[in-house]
Amino acid sequence: MKNCISVILSLVFIGLVLPAAAEDLPQIGDVTHGTQLYRMNCTVCHGFNGSGSGPVRGSLQIQPADHGDGALMNARDNSMLFATIQSGGSAQGKHKAMPGFSGTLDGLDTWDLVAYMRSLHLPLTAFFERVDQYLVKAYDLGQIGNKDFKAGQMERLKKAIKKVDPRDLHLTVFTLFKADERRASPELVPQEPRRLAQLQKKDKLGYVFFLDLIGPRGKRIPVGVSLDMNYTMTKLVTTGGAPAVAGELNTRLAKYVGMGKRGDVVNFKISKDKVGKLFDTAVARIYALAIEGANVYELEERERSWADNTF
Repeated sequence: MKNCISVILSLVFIGLVLPAAAEDLPQIGDVTHGTQLYRMNCTVCHGFNGSGSGPVRGSLQIQPADHGDGALMNARDNSMLFATIQSGGSAQGKHKAMPGFSGTLDGLDTWDLVAYMRSLHLPLTAFFERVDQYLVKAYDLGQIGNKDFKAGQMERLKKAIKKVDPRDLHLTVFTLFKADERRASPELVPQEPRRLAQLQKKDKLGYVFFLDLIGPRGKRIPVGVSLDMNYTMTKLVTTGGAPAVAGELNTRLAKYVGMGKRGDVVNFKISKDKVGKLFDTAVARIYALAIEGANVYELEERERSWADNTF
C-alpha cells in the first residue's frame, strides 16, 4: 500500500495522473501549426493575411474581424480568443455568424491558432514585457468630464495639432499593470468595481495606444505607441506595411522614443530636413492624442477611487 501511494504521488508530481483541461494549459501555442490551422479554417472569412478580406466577405452581413488590428485584438485576452474559437462568436457576446470549432479543433490546436493570431498584430507584451493584467476603455476625446476639462482638452489638442480630425478623437486606451505573480498571458480585467479596486497604482506600468500616423504623403500609417507613468514614450513602431518599408519607418520613429513627459509642451523639433520635419509634426500629433487619452483615463480613475485612494 505504501508503495502504491508513493507511485501515485510521483505521477501527480510529474503531471501524469490526469491530463489538464485545455483551458488550464499554459497559453503558449505553436505558431507554425497555428498557421496551417488558420489557412484551413479561417481564411475563407478572415483572408490569407488575417485582414478580414476573405473570399466570402461580400456575402456576410457582419464584416469579419481584422486580426491585424492591434486595438481590436488586444481588447480580447487569450482566454477570450480560445472561447470564441471553440464556441463561436456568441460565446463572447459577438455575432453568431462566427462559428465554433470545438468539433474540429481540440484544446491544443486552439492554443496553436491563438498563438498564430497573436503573431498577426503587435501584442501588449511588445510594449511592456512585464504585463500581467490590463484594462481596456474606449473614449471620445472632448466628451468626458466637466465643462472645463472638456474645453481644456480640446484647446490643448488644437494647439498641438492645429486641425483636429474628428476621426482621431475616438481612441482605445490600454492601461497595463504588473502583478505579484507572472501569468501565462496577460489577463484582461473586466470593468467590475471589485476587480478594479484590486488593481494597485504602484503596479501600473503605463499606457498603450494604436493610432494612425500621418505620413509625409498624407497617408495614414497604423502605429503603436506606449507611454510610461510620466507620459514619456517608451516605444513607437509601425504595425503594418511591407517589412522593408516598416523597417525604414521604424528607424525614423525610434528617434522619438524617450521624448515627452507630463506638463511638457507637445513640440518635437529634432529634424533639419524637410521629410524629417514632417515626421516631427506627425509624431507630435500622435503623442498629443495619446496623452489626452491617458488624461481621460486618469480623470475617470480619480472619480472612481477618490474614496478608497486606490488611484
